[in-house]
Amino acid sequence: MCITTCITPNARLTSNPLMASSLTIRLEALEARSPQHYSTLRRHLPLLQTALADATRPYPTGRQLYAHLEDPPIPTRTFGRLLALLVDLEIIDIYAERSSANRYDIRAYDAADLDELETLLV
Repeated sequence: MCITTCITPNARLTSNPLMASSLTIRLEALEARSPQHYSTLRRHLPLLQTALADATRPYPTGRQLYAHLEDPPIPTRTFGRLLALLVDLEIIDIYAERSSANRYDIRAYDAADLDELETLLV
């Protein structure tokens, strides 16, 4: 069990249940672990905001979210990785009831969470 936020390669962030991990801490951990992913997230956050704001399904796949974007500047694979980072940052959830393509549970998604992330990334 980790005393502080644990970071392992290719793993999601996990934290001590006794210690609530804030978005700031999770974001700092991402920057330390993967500066490239951090800067890609910072650069393309508006794209994610648009995709989530325009979502029409409660459990969309990354491809479904990507398909609604107008001329996205990044490939679907990069977009999917950015969605996974939002899961790591606990802004959206993963829907794990299916065994096929990753679906994201955005029922509890709140645009204020992305606004807070945007503020922290500046």
